[in-house]
Amino acid sequence: MQVERKYEQWKAITESDFVTLFIKTWFTFIAVLRELNPDVDVFTEDGMPRGDKPFLNAYKDGIMPFVQKNIDTDNFAQEVFAMYPISMRKVMDVFPQYFFQTFFQINRDFSYEEKTIDLDKDGSLKERYQANLHIVDKHILKFYLCVSGQFRTTKYNESIKKEIDLRPIVCSTVEKHKHQDLIINETQFMRDFYDAVMSEITGTLRHYIDITLPKKGFNQTVTRKIKDACLRLDTALRLRFEYNYKYPHEVDPLIASNSYAIIYQIPFNGFSRSERENIYKSHQGKYAQLIATKAVDWFANYVYALRNALFHEIISPLDEEWQIIFKSAYLLLKQVSDICISCISQIEGFAQTQENAVFEYAEKHKAECVDYLADYVEILDFPKMVLSKWKIENGKITLSGWFSAKLKLQQGDAEAIENGTGSIATEDKGFDFSITLGDDFKIAIDKDTQKEIIEIKLQGT
Repeated sequence: MQVERKYEQWKAITESDFVTLFIKTWFTFIAVLRELNPDVDVFTEDGMPRGDKPFLNAYKDGIMPFVQKNIDTDNFAQEVFAMYPISMRKVMDVFPQYFFQTFFQINRDFSYEEKTIDLDKDGSLKERYQANLHIVDKHILKFYLCVSGQFRTTKYNESIKKEIDLRPIVCSTVEKHKHQDLIINETQFMRDFYDAVMSEITGTLRHYIDITLPKKGFNQTVTRKIKDACLRLDTALRLRFEYNYKYPHEVDPLIASNSYAIIYQIPFNGFSRSERENIYKSHQGKYAQLIATKAVDWFANYVYALRNALFHEIISPLDEEWQIIFKSAYLLLKQVSDICISCISQIEGFAQTQENAVFEYAEKHKAECVDYLADYVEILDFPKMVLSKWKIENGKITLSGWFSAKLKLQQGDAEAIENGTGSIATEDKGFDFSITLGDDFKIAIDKDTQKEIIEIKLQGT
């Protein structure tokens, strides 16, 4: 009988319960966020606890830019790519109603517009073509086509309008993929979505051509012109939408996709495909920026969803696939927590050195800070600094507190001192300060005035 070695047994234990490690790391993460955001209101107006969400919101609004700047993109990418396809399958199986919003997003800025005007030799309107598609009210695709002009003595001005509710299309696409392959193919998902959208648009155009247009009584030439305009739009949209699933590697992920993407995958289009087909490795420099920004942002939302699923006893903790997900989630969350803890250490250590930005500013701006206290002022030392408050917003840290300065104060010149009308004294003076620092712990610059954001004033003034 083969006896398993002790190190193999210990290794098996360490690899069998990442759910527990995730829970411990989640509590670490929240404890860190509580420390970083002491002013967050943890209770509702009725006095009920608000849970972890306020702190997660504070994280996204505050320190996340630090995390995005300092994250190890290679390690982060490795774990996100490992958990992402399994997560897609598990969410589809267990929470299909949340699948779309977890991995896709409606592009509220989507806008497609095309307009051409053809004039006669005399400058009069021969034909005008205008098409427009854009998102209204978060999930409604508004569709508009107008064709107008004149052929000989016949004038025409036709318009086709329709509002398409994207929610049923999303639901039907999710339902279709519930019963397909083990691995959710995001490219195929997007293809099916756009096929459904185009079916709505094509159906509208076809209804107009087959039912409405014949009733207009136009001659053959005008009828053909209007039909051609409808087919022109149909073809143009099909080609444009194909970029979402046929050629995602040709679309620069750093450029806004407003012109072709009604929906896009999060963290970014073709995310799992970029790993599966080695697109990420071949364009690592470009994609590293997306991992550090968009993937970190996506993980902040996803990790909270995992927390909720776990704490509400929805998942099966011994399920092998969940363990893979929670392993990567634990490792990613640990990276984020470590960066947040490092930030706390930097904040707390700020007051422990005389090489910090406040003291440097006081020395550099001696005339503004201390010279008004006497005729001649010399800064001898900064013996103490105390932080009383800090706040983090959009990657900038605002610190408040006080410090003491040992000053040599001289009233009058050397002659005045010699004849007794002047004086020299050494005094400790207390100063209050407020300073805004960037993610490099240097004084931030006001974007409007281009001045350093710091205030130093004598205590009691």
